[in-house]
Amino acid sequence: MKRFIPQILIFILFTFISAHAQQDVLLQHEKKVQEQEKKLEKLKHGWNLSLASALTLTQTGYSNWESGGTNFFLITGSVYGSAVYDTTAWNWANDAKIVYGSSKQNGDRFKKTDDSIDLETVFIHKNSELINPYISANFTTQLSAGYKYTEEGQTEISNFFDPAYLTNGVGIGYSPQKIFRTRLGLATRIIFTQEHNNFADGENTKFESGLQWVTRLEKQLNKNILLKSKLQMFSSFETIQKSNINWDTLIQASLTKFIVVNMQGLLILDPKVSEKAQIKEVLSVGVQYVFI
Repeated sequence: MKRFIPQILIFILFTFISAHAQQDVLLQHEKKVQEQEKKLEKLKHGWNLSLASALTLTQTGYSNWESGGTNFFLITGSVYGSAVYDTTAWNWANDAKIVYGSSKQNGDRFKKTDDSIDLETVFIHKNSELINPYISANFTTQLSAGYKYTEEGQTEISNFFDPAYLTNGVGIGYSPQKIFRTRLGLATRIIFTQEHNNFADGENTKFESGLQWVTRLEKQLNKNILLKSKLQMFSSFETIQKSNINWDTLIQASLTKFIVVNMQGLLILDPKVSEKAQIKEVLSVGVQYVFI
């Protein structure tokens, strides 16, 4: 038995050294992964470009279905793009989002379900880590006419450039990163209308000044799940207690390189349109193609 003791001690010592070495390898690997993730969350100097399009379809059909059912077809197309130019001294971020969708039910004509054009440009001077002055411009409108449907028929309630919103801001922003950007400052907003001037208090052009707060978050939760969220708030000095809020959040899960599942939530507060909060929830499966 005594002659086996040295062998057992050597085995235990070898096992300990081997386990310690494996732990060092795992720690080094984890450190490299963390460093790579940090690099992905930071902008590279020069242009950072992205462009993607998506198409989602939903269809149900019934024939002689005794338990009842409604034939339904929904199609939504979207294009997302960004061009961010970054240097050590300043950052220029440009974002574009265009979405259009329509649905058809039981042989009726197609009815619009989604329609938005959202263009934004922001120039930030990197003065310090926390205090960074910016100037910005944001333009939003829609592509086609929108209708309110009743038993008597349909009534047009909006159209292209009717309304349209142009918001210009100047203030202080957080040092831009790839995953998070926020800014707060003074802003002016011009509301353009043609026939539907209820959006502009009965005027064709309505000028407002107030406070603006915009925050963006884009985080890759893991390899296949992406979180995007944008919160926009504007409070006019005329009605400072009633803010315009637009909060759009998207969680996108990639099943394959091209097939994605989208979960979207949209909250809109606009006292000129409705005193109640407008909420939209969408769950869809579709095809996405990333150009850049």
